[in-house]
Amino acid sequence: MLESVLYIPFWFELVATVVYAISGALSASRTQYDILGTIVMATIVGLFGGVMRDVLLQDYGIYAFQRPSLMIACVICGIAVFYFGRLVTYLDPVTEIVDTVGVGLWAVVGTGKALSAGLGIVPAVIMGLLTSIGGGIVRDVLMNKPIAAFQPGSYYGTAVMVGSIIFALMRTNHILDQWSAIMCAILIIGIRLGSVTFGWQTRPSRDLTVPMADALAKPVRVLKGRDRTVKASESADAEKQSPTFETAHTHSGSTFNKKHHGKNASKTRHRFRR
Repeated sequence: MLESVLYIPFWFELVATVVYAISGALSASRTQYDILGTIVMATIVGLFGGVMRDVLLQDYGIYAFQRPSLMIACVICGIAVFYFGRLVTYLDPVTEIVDTVGVGLWAVVGTGKALSAGLGIVPAVIMGLLTSIGGGIVRDVLMNKPIAAFQPGSYYGTAVMVGSIIFALMRTNHILDQWSAIMCAILIIGIRLGSVTFGWQTRPSRDLTVPMADALAKPVRVLKGRDRTVKASESADAEKQSPTFETAHTHSGSTFNKKHHGKNASKTRHRFRR
């Protein structure tokens, strides 16, 4: 078995597993699963993240199978929620706190075990994500629902990813080796709580193709407009300097003088006749 980078008391492992199991059982109960389906979903959400991590690490033993009490706790949670689901919902404030703390701890433990197995930073971060949110992902896939961890909303998977990356970098570069695990666990918990408290949320995808194209085309349009202005002014200057323009201008001026002179002469004759 791989050494753990962070000592977690067994009682907290049990409580966190119970919280995860209750979450899975409630999802099954709301979808009107039978008792077997409810128990299975409780066990998957409670333990499957760690199981996937241990399976992918290979030949290091599956921790959930070495602790039968965790599996028994998941079964009990499934039965309790199936028959007394309304009573369980009164524990929501407590389960929310334990879930937040558990996410931070499991992420650090999963990342640390992957690093101690000789994996690089990227695989270690993936292991941290699987350990902390893998059960919820499998639950949503099996229940044919959108994966909640990937939906826009408060920081959950994002907090795990940020904390796991920072922990992997600190552990790999031997930065505060004795404190890096607890610091990153607190960081994940802080991001999660801050997201819920202050309303920080991730956003859905946004297509920036049109704004980017407009931003890139705007300088081109400005340059083209300047070129047209310059060409128009140059053509106007060329017309003014051409002989044809001068002749036409002189001719129009002489014609105007003749007409003006003729009008004055007719007025003079008219006055003389009077």
